[in-house]
Amino acid sequence: MEETLQPQPDTEMGGKTIRYLETWKLVKGVEFIQKGFFLLFKSGDSEKRLQEKLRICPFSGSREEEIEYTEKLEEELIENIIEQIHPIQAKWFNPTFIIPKPHQKWRKILDASAQNKEIQTIHFKMNGTDQVRYLIRKGDWATSLDLKSAFHHLIVYPPHRPYLAFEAMGKVYQYRAMPFGTQHSPIFFAQALAMVLTKIRRESDIRILNYVDDLLLLHQNKEGLREKTLTIMKILETFGWTIAQEKCEMEPKQQINFLGWTWDLKRMYIKMTDLRKQELRYQLKRLISLTEKQVPIKIKYLASIIGKLNFLRVQERVASLYLKLMDSAKTRALKNKEWRENMIPPKEILQELYWWHGVI
Repeated sequence: MEETLQPQPDTEMGGKTIRYLETWKLVKGVEFIQKGFFLLFKSGDSEKRLQEKLRICPFSGSREEEIEYTEKLEEELIENIIEQIHPIQAKWFNPTFIIPKPHQKWRKILDASAQNKEIQTIHFKMNGTDQVRYLIRKGDWATSLDLKSAFHHLIVYPPHRPYLAFEAMGKVYQYRAMPFGTQHSPIFFAQALAMVLTKIRRESDIRILNYVDDLLLLHQNKEGLREKTLTIMKILETFGWTIAQEKCEMEPKQQINFLGWTWDLKRMYIKMTDLRKQELRYQLKRLISLTEKQVPIKIKYLASIIGKLNFLRVQERVASLYLKLMDSAKTRALKNKEWRENMIPPKEILQELYWWHGVI
């Protein structure tokens, strides 16, 4: 597939999809890809209010985090994901930090929570276990694909880049490719990927479902799935997406990990992966500690824990019985506050948290 804009190397992931506009014509996505990610402000005064609160939020972290952060910063510059600007060009400074990922890796995050207060709220539901259960059939074979740094493949609308600025190591940068952390990033990514998946579904008998940048492919024929998985990978690449081959399962299996679950397509049952168990135990232990000490937490943090535990209803029949107190506490807090505001977790939810920590 020939590139249509600047002759940048394909290895640069920042806004990579814009170099494949000829292919995007096939799904009528040229205008969407050309404009890229933009901010949907609540009102005409939103930008003015942000300007009035403008202040620098420099990176702060441990020595280890600073080393990893600097490495990520250099990587983002090389990949054309960020660009250095003069401080006076910035219209909003967002805090940035780094979080550990599995296998001793790190992810750099843009904390746009303050900016998000001036951004329109759009309700968006991602695929989950219910959608997978609906899609699978007994005897299916499955493969999975992973898109590398998927969000960064979309360009940021140039006039809005100064609102995605941050300060680190005495210099100011802005995102030229869509970052992790903004309220609407998952929605823009989902919209772009949906155009491609719709084309694939229309031209193939493969059943395909995605959860953000993870794709699950299903078919009753093992050899057919193996061949079509390679074809689908090539299609995704012609639209500018980068495949993280080391994370893909390209050999058809009847037992595959997806959404933190191991799906057995021969016997039609699922169980939680060991990694998901470890992560959930850690999060429960942290929430138990915060609740015991009566430390304020964000309402959306409690909601996210409830959502993760709610996934377990497919494995624990009594799961919903041990979510009632947490769900009630969340509902009470939302009567007078918004999702992003703090609440004191009531000690009554500890009995549910102890139960969950014991069964996982």
